[in-house]
Amino acid sequence: MKILEVVPYFYPAWAYGGPGKIVHDPSRYFAEQGHDVTVYTSDAYDDKQRMPKEKYILNVSRFLVRYFRNIHNKLTYRYNIFITPGMFTRSLFEFHKFDVVHMHDFYTLENVWLGWLARLYNKPYIISVHGCLEEKRLEARSLFKSAFLYLFGQDLLKHASALIATSEQEIDNYRRFNIPKSKIKLIGHGVRSIEFTTQALKKACRKHFKLSEKDTVVTFLGRIHKIKGLDMLIEAISQITDPNLHFVIAGPDDGFLLELKELIKEKNLGKRVTLWHGCFGEERAQLFKASDIFVYPSYSEGFSLGILEAASVGLPLVITTKCYFDQVRKYNAGVIVEPNPESIAKGILQLARDPKKRNQAADNSKRLIKENYSIEIVGEQLLSIYRKSMSEKA
Repeated sequence: MKILEVVPYFYPAWAYGGPGKIVHDPSRYFAEQGHDVTVYTSDAYDDKQRMPKEKYILNVSRFLVRYFRNIHNKLTYRYNIFITPGMFTRSLFEFHKFDVVHMHDFYTLENVWLGWLARLYNKPYIISVHGCLEEKRLEARSLFKSAFLYLFGQDLLKHASALIATSEQEIDNYRRFNIPKSKIKLIGHGVRSIEFTTQALKKACRKHFKLSEKDTVVTFLGRIHKIKGLDMLIEAISQITDPNLHFVIAGPDDGFLLELKELIKEKNLGKRVTLWHGCFGEERAQLFKASDIFVYPSYSEGFSLGILEAASVGLPLVITTKCYFDQVRKYNAGVIVEPNPESIAKGILQLARDPKKRNQAADNSKRLIKENYSIEIVGEQLLSIYRKSMSEKA
């Protein structure tokens, strides 16, 4: 198959969040299976940098990536508005050669354009919105997103060959737009396993992050954004008096770092909380290996790659009901709590005070990933949808 993946930002632009990696790993898997994969994306890297011009066309892990120049980097980072004129013109000349198109994210003019080309050339296209249609996010949407939804969004969803949902909640989100249930496919994100954490490796990783070997380390890793519930986490930490618990909050700033620092200062938690800005690539894996518990206190989540990666390492999980990941309960891989400080604190202590339960949850986390979210399982599920969409268009 000749596959086109379309995503607003991509490897190595980890500052923008999970979708870049969510697309990278399956694309690599498809290429390993002998498929011809091309990725269209922007040159967005972070709030200050773009991808260097000499790297606009890259062969990454056996597939081709085209990085098209954004018209305005700060507009992109602050408001998530991606406009890449080069993608529009390039697609005019080579769109016909692709068999199937998979678009990621939702509110982009590139998706509108490529959706129109797909209909023109009678090519199937699939959409993964990655949480963009969550009710809380729709309520907080900008004027641009409101206009997009009204002018283009519903039509884009209507003509898609398939829509990928990562949870039962996301199926409901699609259904609010009168999408037939038969068109919606429930598929999670695929993750590549991270090597098993030995005590020696854990010790080395803790040294890197300046963490004590004696402490029980509770980690959040994700975008530093208000929607991630970090205000609730700080309040929860202030309610926990156990001196042997240390907390790490790591990830790229997405508009909430200054407020987060103020909250930590206000609660006098400077010695109990380590802030680690960034944390990408190998350092991300190191932080997981240095940790004992993973916490994700989100107010609203599509399907967190961070949770999956933490589970793949064998970390017990404390997540909120708004993460929509009920398999954590089914597999006994951790604790699901209500999105409030009291419940979050209680969930953390439940695992921190019971090493036996923590170890069982750690084993179950790895089993959950192995049985449901390995890159091989998810990759084959996606390829099956691509093939079916193509046969329906033939």
